[in-house]
Amino acid sequence: MPDSLPVASCHVCREGALRTVSGYESLMRVSSDAKPFRAGGSLAVCENCGTVQKPITAQWLAEVEAIYGSYSIYHNAGGAEQNVFATQGRQPQSRSSRLIEQLRDRVPVPSKGRLLDIGCGNGATLRAFSQLMPGWSLVGNEQNDRYRTAVEAIPQVEAFHVGEPETVVGSFDLLTLVHVLEHISDPVAYLRRVTANATPRGTIVAQVPAHRQNPFDLLVADHCTHFSLETLTAVFEAAGLEVLAASDEFVPRELTVVGRPGRTPVPLPDIAGSLDFRLAAIGQELDWLNDLARRGRQLAATGPIGVFGTSLGGAFLLGELGASLGFFVDEDPSKIGRVWDGRPILPPQAVPPEARVLLGLPDAVAAVVKARLGAPFADRFVLPGRASRKETLLCPADERVRRAS
Repeated sequence: MPDSLPVASCHVCREGALRTVSGYESLMRVSSDAKPFRAGGSLAVCENCGTVQKPITAQWLAEVEAIYGSYSIYHNAGGAEQNVFATQGRQPQSRSSRLIEQLRDRVPVPSKGRLLDIGCGNGATLRAFSQLMPGWSLVGNEQNDRYRTAVEAIPQVEAFHVGEPETVVGSFDLLTLVHVLEHISDPVAYLRRVTANATPRGTIVAQVPAHRQNPFDLLVADHCTHFSLETLTAVFEAAGLEVLAASDEFVPRELTVVGRPGRTPVPLPDIAGSLDFRLAAIGQELDWLNDLARRGRQLAATGPIGVFGTSLGGAFLLGELGASLGFFVDEDPSKIGRVWDGRPILPPQAVPPEARVLLGLPDAVAAVVKARLGAPFADRFVLPGRASRKETLLCPADERVRRAS
């Protein structure tokens, strides 16, 4: 099916028309707290700046309100932040701990200062910062007070603020926005506003999902912006921030940009010449997702099936496979032994011998996991397979940003 005619306008550059991507509406979506969500919605690419995004419509806003009405952060781990395997052979660590370690390696971080964590949730980043940077004073900011008690109990937290971040009193040496900007319908204006909270030499850190490494991000119904390293860097520069670091290696399958205020805003780039390439790349990601669901249905037709992974991929396959999915598998101790939608979460060694487990992970990650599991379990775990999508598919401009950082 050909792409539709341009519709609406970009919520990032505020100028470009949106080119919708066909085929997205047939895939089951998920919420950002890793729950199955119905198929539908729309995905588009800006013809001017190239940002992948969900058009901001009345339907999208209503869906977001419904998702946030029953939101339960990290529900499959009892509220504990997900662990990541950053390098082969290393023990897993929380995503925030990994972020802070990488931040200290890349930019100067003093032993003392004030941190404002915007969109702090139940305090995962604040908790990691408290443990690794005990000389800092910490402030959490959220849109509601659901997790106030948990955040205020973290050592070194001086305050928890409900409301818009720019209304927080005082200045901060470091502002963190971990999985925030993908929810924001005007990220350039938002960054300009929160920069007012920073000291003149303060640092702003934003981390967002990397959909090119993890296509499941495209399915998150309440994410309105899907960044590449190039577009996230461009948003920082358009907001008047000098980029100190930009990397897809701080945390696996995440993009991280570090900046500071004081730069003259730079207009978002015009990518018209690479629009066809970008549309083709998104199409390949959607093909991969369709192939993964198809592979799951084929396995389910041959016998008992489980899914490895209890985050976005697991939620997507739960929605696609329904009653034919019997159990989940995970290596995270905080998840093993729990029940998700009536299905047990098992450790790899507890998989029934007659069952097969689909690795609901991006290709490269799935291959690493299968190799790590080794005998005698590996033969029970099935790789997701590939469509026409290539792991190395990058727009030349994005590749230049990655190499420069």
